[in-house]
Amino acid sequence: MLLDGDAIVVAGGTGRVGGATLAALLREGAAHVAVLSRSEGGARDAIAAHVRAEDRDRTVALAADLVDAESAQAALFEAVRRFGRIDAVVSLAGGGSEFVPLVDASPEQLAVSVRNNLTVAANLMLPALRAMLAQPPRAGARSRGRLVAVTAGSSLDPQPSFGVMGMGKAGVNVLMRAIAREHKADGIVANAIVLGTVATAAARSYLDAGEFAAAASPEEVADVLAFHASDRSTGVNGELVHLNARETD
Repeated sequence: MLLDGDAIVVAGGTGRVGGATLAALLREGAAHVAVLSRSEGGARDAIAAHVRAEDRDRTVALAADLVDAESAQAALFEAVRRFGRIDAVVSLAGGGSEFVPLVDASPEQLAVSVRNNLTVAANLMLPALRAMLAQPPRAGARSRGRLVAVTAGSSLDPQPSFGVMGMGKAGVNVLMRAIAREHKADGIVANAIVLGTVATAAARSYLDAGEFAAAASPEEVADVLAFHASDRSTGVNGELVHLNARETD
């Protein structure tokens, strides 16, 4: 299994894509998975909805407001306290940006995008990075820890009205590449998964049949995230990994 015995922290695991990711991490053998949500109850609900009953003893629900650096750090420290180490962090957290033409965008809207995307990612990834640097690699592992953040196509090629969101997401891309380049010699692996359209139930309301079929399923996204959370992904580091399934433009 990809994650045999690993301890993993997941943020943004309360939606359908996050739920599929939780299931994939446990199916691939993760020994411990901490699910972060703004409320402990929200994390528990995600575990109840998406994790098989027989796997729930390998999960823990933790409250963390990732906009707040102290709250995020406390949740990471609690995961380390409970598990003894953190082998990977997977973040689907972020968003909350308005779709507005740049000519109409306010400074407040840009600040919200940066806060909800870059600030959230930095508050999560940097304490995790410090924890990983303080721990030895697992026996036989090629890395000390893996950091994986989901961003969006707008971070590279924004469509009209997607620029405000794209700026916040682009900051996450830079964060992950910077971590990789500064700490590759320390055994840290960090990548951003640049996500295209996802075929969620909500997407049926705005995608036609062909677009829905071309989009990545939540399970396809989850499988990619599980691989990049694993020690087998160490040949890919500091990259912006495009996950577009069957979309070609």
